[in-house]
Amino acid sequence: MGHLQLVWPEKNQTRASSRSKMEETAAATAVSLPEDAIREILVRLEDTPALFRCAVTCRQWSRLVSDASFLRRCWPDDQSVCRRWSTFLAGFFTLKRLDRTDPTFVPGEVTFATFFVPTPLSVFGPCPRSLSSFFPETDPCLFDHAVPLAARRGLLLVRIGVHGDFGYQYRLAMCNLLAGTCDVLPLLSGGLNFGKSGYAILTSADCTTEQQPLLSSAGYSTFFKVLILGMVYDGLDPNLYTFSSREARWSKPTKIAFGTYGQIGDCRHPDAVVSRGKVHWRVGSWSVDVDTETNHISRIMITRSYSQMYDEPQLTATANGTLSVLLLSRPGLRLDIYTRQYQKKSYNGGTSKWLSAGTITLKPPGRMERRPRPIFLSVLGEKSGTMLLKDSQKQIYMADRETGVMEELTDCLDGLNRRKIILLEMDWSALFISRLSRW
Repeated sequence: MGHLQLVWPEKNQTRASSRSKMEETAAATAVSLPEDAIREILVRLEDTPALFRCAVTCRQWSRLVSDASFLRRCWPDDQSVCRRWSTFLAGFFTLKRLDRTDPTFVPGEVTFATFFVPTPLSVFGPCPRSLSSFFPETDPCLFDHAVPLAARRGLLLVRIGVHGDFGYQYRLAMCNLLAGTCDVLPLLSGGLNFGKSGYAILTSADCTTEQQPLLSSAGYSTFFKVLILGMVYDGLDPNLYTFSSREARWSKPTKIAFGTYGQIGDCRHPDAVVSRGKVHWRVGSWSVDVDTETNHISRIMITRSYSQMYDEPQLTATANGTLSVLLLSRPGLRLDIYTRQYQKKSYNGGTSKWLSAGTITLKPPGRMERRPRPIFLSVLGEKSGTMLLKDSQKQIYMADRETGVMEELTDCLDGLNRRKIILLEMDWSALFISRLSRW
């Protein structure tokens, strides 16, 4: 499924000598080729792991591959012309209940913690690890009772609890997994129901130049924006909250209402789909959409209808950014895919035409094939062309969205469902720059 394990040389004499020999060999081989020619060869590599292996061959190639202009050619900002995924699924975050067998368990203290479960050959290692392990310079107590809410391109938004001037308060924090930093955001007031709201992270790749600062500001490690489809406790219409690291403050909330068409319900999953300058949350049978530049809000029906013969619809996006809906049959292995077509206008100015993009038959591993039929599967999430599935026996699988090939995951945690997990997609270019800078 295109996984890649990045193994970095230890700083000892043996490996240093081995690396030196590799560099000499590669340099001797490529000495007759100008850099422009090498760059044109590398940019045509379709396989991302192969590109990375070339990057660590010698320092010259590492410099060429980590160049920002080269990475933009590999993964264009314009998703409509992108020829491969610019991101990949590295794993997922979820809550784990601690017991006396857990090394971090302390009687009378925290009873659960956020853990990261990696995909096979993940860049973050082979075993589940606590959220606090990503931030060795940060007090681990900050992550007591932390709840993951959204993730995008190496950034993770979490809800934490802190003791403030007015007692115990819920706050939001932005975690940069590549930089190893965690920044607590300003207090967000207004009676927000964190458990029923929807969240989205925008990075520099999602925003126009005008929306980004020329220089990093307010002490944050990178530029980001946070959008919240905020449900409130008093039952009133929800609000749209926006935070930008450029201003380092929350903007004035925008009231969300759809007139005679009724109130919207709770978000079916806290993490939004971000695609082509828009943020999409699934709310019931609707997609609530926000334009990232104008903050214009609209909603459209996701599908004409779906019955008990299907699992709950999964809102997602293709490699080129087209909004899609995945419908998995229950029981069975049939996956129907619908894509959104920007043609017909709905009553609130949006577009509402969905077309079938085909059907895929999932291919379970042999061990699952030998089980008694029927097979019941649920979609836990999808990012970067990889789906996370759970069967009726609570076993977790990965599945390639294009081929349908399934792979069983071991060492997963118990009690997983769609609302309890946040898939972590990583940006190839950001990962390359981060890792190659250490090499």
